[in-house]
Amino acid sequence: MKIVKLTFFYLAIICLAMALSLAGVRLSISLGIFAVIAMAMIYRHIHILYRTNNMGLVDQWIKNRRKEPIFAALYANAYGTKEEQIHAVEVIIEHYKQPAVKYNYQFIKAIMEENLGAAKVAAAKMDKEPLASYARCYIAALEGRTAEMTSDKLTQPWMQPAIEAIYASTLKDQASFRQFADASIEQARGIQKYGLIHNFRQMEKDLVIK
Repeated sequence: MKIVKLTFFYLAIICLAMALSLAGVRLSISLGIFAVIAMAMIYRHIHILYRTNNMGLVDQWIKNRRKEPIFAALYANAYGTKEEQIHAVEVIIEHYKQPAVKYNYQFIKAIMEENLGAAKVAAAKMDKEPLASYARCYIAALEGRTAEMTSDKLTQPWMQPAIEAIYASTLKDQASFRQFADASIEQARGIQKYGLIHNFRQMEKDLVIK
């Protein structure tokens, strides 16, 4: 499907170039038009991934790319079972060789499986900030070590309230959990916001059940 879309896109560009040439438009102007189109497309991608608050737009973006490992995990997080979510994370761990990605998703998988020992091993191997500090604060929250739940390396504004939400979940304090979860979601944008919404939704379900 992606190849078909790209084929139509490039055919459209070629047709536009021919039309401009037949209309007598100078090459420099044609190149400028193509540059504007390319920049607009790149900006749209960046906006959806990192800036938008329109979760419907993000949801459609993820659905269209759910065959790619990272987006497949986000899709499974929103629509799949726990087993499908874990499998999607395992695919990422196998697919990506970069240590920052591999250890981060090993940590996520261990958390999903409630394997605190494996989560600690993965966190110890992480050296990319702010993910490394976030993982350590996350573990501290799960263990109730409140003095170690904060870090000045949590540079993303959604991170600290997310940690507080995790801690509230361990206390089974649903009101505080919802307060901090909402604060974290409010501070996030793009696919990060999308992921937090569905992560916290599942955590809240587990909190009610337990």
